[in-house]
Amino acid sequence: MAQEELQKQAGSMVRPVPKEPRKFRVIVLNDDFTTFEFVIEIMITVFGKTRNEAEIIAETTHIHNKATVGKYSLDIARSKVAKATSIAREEGYPLKFEIQPE
Repeated sequence: MAQEELQKQAGSMVRPVPKEPRKFRVIVLNDDFTTFEFVIEIMITVFGKTRNEAEIIAETTHIHNKATVGKYSLDIARSKVAKATSIAREEGYPLKFEIQPE
C-alpha cells in the first residue's frame, strides 16, 4: 500500500521535513591589546578549533582586522560569543566579535 493511502486510512497528513536552522557567521575583530596567543587559546577552548586552525584565524584577524571563526545556529553563535567575551574580560582583554547572518 502506498504511503499516501496509509496516511489517509490513519487520518494523518504528511508533515513537511523541518528545515535546517539558518546559519550565522561569528567574526572575530582585531584590536591592539589582545595578544595573538590569547586569541589562539579562545579559538581552541571556546570554538573547538585545532591549533593550526586557530593560528590561521589569529593571523587572518591580524592582517585583515577580522576573520570568520565559524558558522553556527544563532543560539550557538550567541552562546560561544558570550563565553569568549566573558573569558576575555576576565583576563583584561577587549576582544570583540560580530554575529552576521549568512
